Amino acid sequence: VVVVGDPDRSSVSATVEAGSLEVREGTGGLKALTDADRAEIKRTLGDKALLHTAEHPTITFRSTRVTGTPQSFEITGDLTIKGRTHPATVHGKGNGDGLLRGWATVTQSTWGIKPYTAFLGALRLADEVQMEFEVARLEPADAPP
Repeated sequence: VVVVGDPDRSSVSATVEAGSLEVREGTGGLKALTDADRAEIKRTLGDKALLHTAEHPTITFRSTRVTGTPQSFEITGDLTIKGRTHPATVHGKGNGDGLLRGWATVTQSTWGIKPYTAFLGALRLADEVQMEFEVARLEPADAPP
């Protein structure tokens, strides 16, 4: 529910298919991230059950507080990954055309995820990763009475 001009009365609920997550870029490390590496990481997230997608096919977020404006906002809430729920903060920005971009930093081990590693550690994901999203159009739910 988005209440324009009154973020305290707004709420956000999101569900993501766990198998749809992809690594888009990597920085640092001993080896540059290639398209083949990205494909292998995506396969490993599901096939080797790092996210246990068969048991936990979705990742959910439910807000507990929304602050800011549509142009610059912060949403705190409960993030559930692999059946474990912990607090998370999402930061975001919007443009005048309704496009929203946001990000949250997630420490994988908090949710019981062992960070991906390959080539004897030459290629690995950090425990702390930034998740990003882009929403082209929001459809507000009916506001509660």
